Amino acid sequence: MANHLLKTLIPLLILTGAAAALSAPRRPFSHKYHLKQVASCENCHRDATSSTKAADNLLPDNMACVTCHDEVEIGEPNKTGVDKFNHSIHVQMGNIAAVISAAVKAKTYLGDHPPSPEFLAQVKDPCTACHRGIPESENVTHGQKTAVHFPQMADCLVCHGRINPPDSCLKCHVEPAQGFRPASHTQEFVDKHGDRDFPRQGCTVCHGRKFTCKGCH
Repeated sequence: MANHLLKTLIPLLILTGAAAALSAPRRPFSHKYHLKQVASCENCHRDATSSTKAADNLLPDNMACVTCHDEVEIGEPNKTGVDKFNHSIHVQMGNIAAVISAAVKAKTYLGDHPPSPEFLAQVKDPCTACHRGIPESENVTHGQKTAVHFPQMADCLVCHGRINPPDSCLKCHVEPAQGFRPASHTQEFVDKHGDRDFPRQGCTVCHGRKFTCKGCH
């Protein structure tokens, strides 16, 4: 009787455990942990060094993971508004943290929240000069749409500084159906943006520091 009961219960327990494992939420991905296991980002993102198109899928393939993981499920990369980008050329440039740092120190960096020169001085992996925060990242949720570690537009403008919207926008970006006008440019903005005390944080990323009324009007 006891043996019969065990023979019945054991398969049920195995099936229950398997079902629980399948239904359990997947653990967030930790870049911090994985970067301690490999020499550089390219060990997993192998196609980055040869990628010439923004549409290329540069996520690791299964073969980069199966050495340590029995089951691998890698989704599709997040969509971006960037239409043209050549990773291969940028990888060949090496670590550009010093270039970004020089722009920050010279106050020519166009972003409202520039990275600190002290932080940039600590950057070792060339990829993380632009993909900042990756070495500390421990909570990338599978399937979550996030651009938190994407380069900032102000980083690009350190080198690509010729700004003439909307023509210069099209050099890298796909024009949205509603055009390049930001969502913040409401009718109230149109009515008040010419006021002397109107806040202009964020304007420089699209218009540069020398834009005037004649640039749009």
